[in-house]
This record gives sequence, C-alpha cells and structure tokens, in this order.
Amino acid sequence: MSLDTAQQDESLRRYLADQVRTATPAQRLVMLFDQLRRDLHCASAAFEGGTLKEISDNLVHAQHIIIALRDPLDTETELGRALSGVYGFCLQHLVAANLTKDATKLPDVQAIVDRLADANRTAAAALQVPAGVG
Repeated sequence: MSLDTAQQDESLRRYLADQVRTATPAQRLVMLFDQLRRDLHCASAAFEGGTLKEISDNLVHAQHIIIALRDPLDTETELGRALSGVYGFCLQHLVAANLTKDATKLPDVQAIVDRLADANRTAAAALQVPAGVG
C-alpha cells in the first residue's frame, strides 16, 4: 500500500467515523440497514463466484449487524418481541447459510431486510420534516 493510498484510506475512515458520530439515531439506524444490505448483496455475489472467505466475511458482518439491531430491543413490548423474532429468524438463516454455504437461505433474509430498511428510511425521513410541513 502506497503512502497516498494509506492517507486516502485514513481520510475515508475519519470521514465515515465523523458521519456516524454526527448522525441522529434514526440516521444511524438507516446506515446500519444500508450496510446490512451491502453485506447481503456481497455475500450473494460471493456465492456466485467469490471465495469462501468473502462469503463468510460478509455473512459474519451481516450477523453482527442483526445482533446489534436485535439486542437493544425492549422485548417487554409487542413490537420488541415481534422484531426480536424477525431478527432471530434472519440470524438463524445467515448462520445456516454460512455453515452450509447454502445461498438459498439468503433471499428470504434479503426480502425481510429490504422491507425493514425501507420502513426505517421512511420513518427517518419523516422525523427530519420540520413541524408544520408535509
């Protein structure tokens, strides 16, 4: 890695860290779902022609995001229990896909994640609309 590449990588890392640090909680949630979608897309592509390491790395990162989304839920509420169950289903499928290298487990997870991501993006956008507008 050249010095210029190393400097660019460090600049990008700092920029992304600043983006996360200055984001609202709703924007951070959208960022998590965006990364989760990328991880699932990359894992799916890796099943098509990548290495086992690429498959595993993307699925493990997706699993970490699912856990980060599931663990803070308030399971004393109906919504918290429902979302926990959905995330549990996704996590089980991602673990199974990784252990057995079975790409057929991904489409169901991707469909769920897409719906949740879209709902969170819509909610985050609604929170950014100034009062009295819309």
